[in-house]
Amino acid sequence: MRAAATTIAVALGILGAATPASASETRPGGCAAFGDNVATLATTLGEDFGATASSVASSAPGAFPTMVVHAEQAELCG
Repeated sequence: MRAAATTIAVALGILGAATPASASETRPGGCAAFGDNVATLATTLGEDFGATASSVASSAPGAFPTMVVHAEQAELCG
């Protein structure tokens, strides 16, 4: 279950990176640990990674950056 949650979070992070943030929004910055995590998941999960990312990104406006990217960056990048 943790792997599925992490996969969704990373997928959202990748898709959310292309989403512009509002000027009043505070977002954690990127870091090597976050990038490494995304790269590892994308490499090891292959097609499942893309399918999961697509599903999460289309679930609601801003879902990916809010629920996945920011949370994963905060956890991995302190």
